[in-house]
Amino acid sequence: RVVSAEHGFHGLTLGALSANGNPEFTDRFGPLLPGFSQVPFNDLEALEAELAREDVALVLLEPVQGKGVVLPEPGYLEGAQELCRRYETLFCLDEVQTGLGRTGRFLAAEHWGLEPDLVTIAKSLSGGYVPIGACLLRREVHEAVFDSMEHSVSHGSTFAPNDLGMAAGLATLRELDEGQLVERSARLGELLLDLTRPLVERYEVVREVRGLGLMWAIEFAEPESRRRSWRLLERAQPGLFAQLVVVPLFSEHAILSQVAGHRMNVVKALPPLVVTEEDVELFVRALDEVLAKAERLPRAMMGFALKAARAGVAAGR
Repeated sequence: RVVSAEHGFHGLTLGALSANGNPEFTDRFGPLLPGFSQVPFNDLEALEAELAREDVALVLLEPVQGKGVVLPEPGYLEGAQELCRRYETLFCLDEVQTGLGRTGRFLAAEHWGLEPDLVTIAKSLSGGYVPIGACLLRREVHEAVFDSMEHSVSHGSTFAPNDLGMAAGLATLRELDEGQLVERSARLGELLLDLTRPLVERYEVVREVRGLGLMWAIEFAEPESRRRSWRLLERAQPGLFAQLVVVPLFSEHAILSQVAGHRMNVVKALPPLVVTEEDVELFVRALDEVLAKAERLPRAMMGFALKAARAGVAAGR
């Protein structure tokens, strides 16, 4: 069996979707592959309960969950790796979002001194320009998979090692190294956190600001003074307040951010690793301005509704 985490995201093809821990993606596409189970992220007891059945071949985790930018609790990832070693189960980290400098280390695994058996990387491996992905294996795992001429062809694909993708990947790795972009991610990620943490005290609606390197999120929660308006929003669509933030960030400030997940009042930003200090400061000023308007919920709701209605009318013409 394969065990992954609830709310984990690993892709939308059949095998990856079977490991996906998000019902909004999986429910419409069943039946999925058998032999996949999910446990709560940050819950070592639940993970060990699955491993103790001694039929788990692989544990698949994101070091930081991309949906919501959920950080691991202290000791969780180290404990998960130790449990996998104890029960002779392969430990795989999905670093498609966190890898290649995003969190301030080349691989996020380095933050916790992890040595996984497998690591998946993709997307930013080509700088975002060419579809590309790679699976990194410990030598013992590689030799077990490709241990004969017959087995050497079992994981091939016509366009897998395409020339354009390989050239883009090599160029990206060179730029990461020569431009010291991993170190830059760590430094500017700290600046981004330092500048946005005060928003928790400034705005009643802001519950938390969190991140690692240039993987950043802000979470919202029901404000005591505007509970009625908040609940009206949630009744219309859970997570709708986050739209009151991402839409004006884009339409008024030309800043592209993302609602971090379905029914989540979390906004996520993944700035490019070449972002400047001036860019970070501009983002924070824009976010501050948008939050000041969004927290005035009745007025913000009306403005958002009018814009949505106008967009709908324009689309129907």
